[in-house]
Amino acid sequence: MIRSRIAFKIGASIVGLMLVVLLSLYLSLEQLIAHVAQFRDLGQAALSRVEQMLVLAAFGAIMLTAGLAVFLSYRLAQPLLTMRRATREISRGQYHVRVPVAGNDEVSQLGQAINDLAQHLDHLDKTRKQFLADVAHELRTPLTYIKGYSEVVYERLTKSPDEERRYVGLIYEESQRVERLIQDLFTLAQADEGDLLLIRREPLQIDAWMQSLVDRVSARASAKEITVSLSMPQTVALVEADPLRLEQALINVLDNAVRYTMPGGKVSVEVVQKGDFLYFQVSDSGMGIPRKELPYIWNRLYRVEKSRSRVRGGSGLGLAIVKQVIEAHGGFVSAQSEEGAGTVITLGIPLRSHETTRGERT
Repeated sequence: MIRSRIAFKIGASIVGLMLVVLLSLYLSLEQLIAHVAQFRDLGQAALSRVEQMLVLAAFGAIMLTAGLAVFLSYRLAQPLLTMRRATREISRGQYHVRVPVAGNDEVSQLGQAINDLAQHLDHLDKTRKQFLADVAHELRTPLTYIKGYSEVVYERLTKSPDEERRYVGLIYEESQRVERLIQDLFTLAQADEGDLLLIRREPLQIDAWMQSLVDRVSARASAKEITVSLSMPQTVALVEADPLRLEQALINVLDNAVRYTMPGGKVSVEVVQKGDFLYFQVSDSGMGIPRKELPYIWNRLYRVEKSRSRVRGGSGLGLAIVKQVIEAHGGFVSAQSEEGAGTVITLGIPLRSHETTRGERT
């Protein structure tokens, strides 16, 4: 399409030049006829004058045509040359480079596509650098604790056996933290390679399975005096899903809900069947998420709580894994939140594995 558009412009330019040349020749011939009529009785002098005017007219027409051809070629080629320079800069990692875009033709659309690509590459580059920095931070923090606690135990600086056991317990907890982080990174790496898409589907009876899952979360939530409730229809159709992966996704969402809900708060889980889709809606009465942060909560290692508090924990990988698992089932994820009023996370998956159409978001 772009090539045909450029060919059309060049063809139109050539036609325009031909019209200009013909017009110039017409005007020259008109003057020539007038002079011939004026000097027809002058003999040789008149003929010489005619020859001069013919030469001047031809030379002027050629120069005008050449000048217009150069000018129009430059105007047509200039955007493409600018795009070539920009793409070379982008290929060298200069993702801030942009192409000037004016108009809405195919060449302008190509320039806008290059700008969009540069912006996307710039975002990916910043995300990659931030990702590496975050992974280093997440690994360095528990390893620092492990090193410090192990030195205390190794040097026998503890004052009692109970204190020594406490330090050993802390070392164990931090090692578990590192193990979970590495496992989450491995899960995301599998998703990048497409391995996560090969989930093991099987018919799953949601009601009993969901009740067991909520009971486990309730046991942990009770330590913070948080109530976890479950609401679902009396009869729910069988769903073809990977129970381990689906459990992983829901546990991550529920753990987040409990983590960011203040003591005495509530977490509710609602299971709804609409058409060929099954929806899991997890609501909490926690601190909520600022509106500007919502689009990024599914990104890897992204945390709304930037201080990386160990009390509120989390590596920032949980929701990224949730998104990968649910999309591997052919479903979708969404989030709604109001700062200070809680958050609602919705997961939707098709009842049957051959479904490819996304469900209607609730």
